[in-house]
Amino acid sequence: INHAAAALNTILGRWGKKASPEWNISGELCSGFAADKTDWDNYRDINPFIKCDCTFNNNTLCHITRLRVTYLDVVGQIPAELQNLTHLVDLNLFRNYLTGPIPSFIGKFTSMQYLSLSFNPLSGLLPKELGNLTNLLSLGISSDNFTGSLPEELGNLTKLQQLYFDSSGFSGPFPSSFSKLQNLKFLSASDNVFKGKIPAYLGTMTNLEDIAFHGNSFEGPVPESLSNLTKLTRLWIGDIINGVSPLAFISNMASLSTLILRNCKISSDLGAVEFSMFKQLKLLDLSFNNITGEVPQSILNLGNLNSLFLGNNSLTGKLPDGISSSLKVIDFSYNQLTGSIPSWARQNNLQLNLVANNFLLDTTSESTLPWGINCLQQDTPCFRGSPEYYSFAVDCGSNASIRGSDDTIYEADPTNLGAATYYVTGQTRWGVSSVGNAIDAKNIIYSSQPFQNVVDSELFETARMSSSSLRYYGLGLENGNYTVLL
Repeated sequence: INHAAAALNTILGRWGKKASPEWNISGELCSGFAADKTDWDNYRDINPFIKCDCTFNNNTLCHITRLRVTYLDVVGQIPAELQNLTHLVDLNLFRNYLTGPIPSFIGKFTSMQYLSLSFNPLSGLLPKELGNLTNLLSLGISSDNFTGSLPEELGNLTKLQQLYFDSSGFSGPFPSSFSKLQNLKFLSASDNVFKGKIPAYLGTMTNLEDIAFHGNSFEGPVPESLSNLTKLTRLWIGDIINGVSPLAFISNMASLSTLILRNCKISSDLGAVEFSMFKQLKLLDLSFNNITGEVPQSILNLGNLNSLFLGNNSLTGKLPDGISSSLKVIDFSYNQLTGSIPSWARQNNLQLNLVANNFLLDTTSESTLPWGINCLQQDTPCFRGSPEYYSFAVDCGSNASIRGSDDTIYEADPTNLGAATYYVTGQTRWGVSSVGNAIDAKNIIYSSQPFQNVVDSELFETARMSSSSLRYYGLGLENGNYTVLL
């Protein structure tokens, strides 16, 4: 243990950190909190922290088995001294500023069960030696700066239950060796540069409960073998670049609470799936596809559904007469829907985007829905034959209008837009439509400090963002060619 204490001293010293007072690495290392039987998750306020196992050699020898250094802004590389802690089963270096590659000696930790290196600017190729950690249950290497493809050796980690490598710069096709990871429950591969097809062997990994594959360059179609994954509670696939995908493959996934198939080149009738079976569904996003048919009443009746995104499809017909009380966010924008807008659309606590359809709007609809919906229909009656403007300017997200150096008035844009909302100015000069759930913010307006030595710098201090779709509309404009500046 003295050898391990010296290594730990050096590691923390290189990172500019000191041991917590609850354990003294210059004295008896494995004592107090470090050696008791309490789960180390109960000591989250102690950081850095270690746990020891003192059952070696008939309870006469202790080894450091767990090391946690998280959220401490540690700067530097993974030190070579770490390899002296050969009995580690849990290494958590989450959310620091560790740089450089993962060293190849990582393969020496053959007892390792949990490894978290996520949210660090680690770089380089992922070492194939990770494939030696055959006892690993959870591997987190998300939000790093790696390059290259995933090594085939990761397929040796057959005990893995959780695998996270989203937003880490990986490219190439998905490794064929991953077909051996039959114990996986959570697989997150989003926001990388993967190409090729989503592997059909995923359909054999029937323990999967959570899949995230969006934000890559996968080719279609989405494999129908995914229909075997009946334990899924979350499925998120998006941004398929070609091919035509069906929708019926989700029919057996009755345990889903989140289903996002945005921009997947799906071409199916919405009625091809019996949605009444999705009793647990809370979020359904099928936007940016080529889904046809009418909106079935069974979707709007789902008792747990909170958010429904069906925008940018080819839906037709009238909207159903009623909705579940659980529904708070609905997007039907950019379809071919017709008929009158139903009375439930006027609920005060409902976010509803009906932009770019062909609804028949009566006086009641126009007075009870947010102002200007008639001007944002595909066949708009507004300014028909009598345009009034030849320009408009907006300072996106700003609280006040600003006069630019060229005397252009940039109008304020302070409206709090939600997950399925639109807004038209009182003068019907311009409008904006926003769609998409924001994970970490409700009012997605970005603010920055003033820029130095920039003309009209105040115009760049705010910006409006959207997680799915953000569109601005100039209304009543004269016909002709326009210059657009962003």
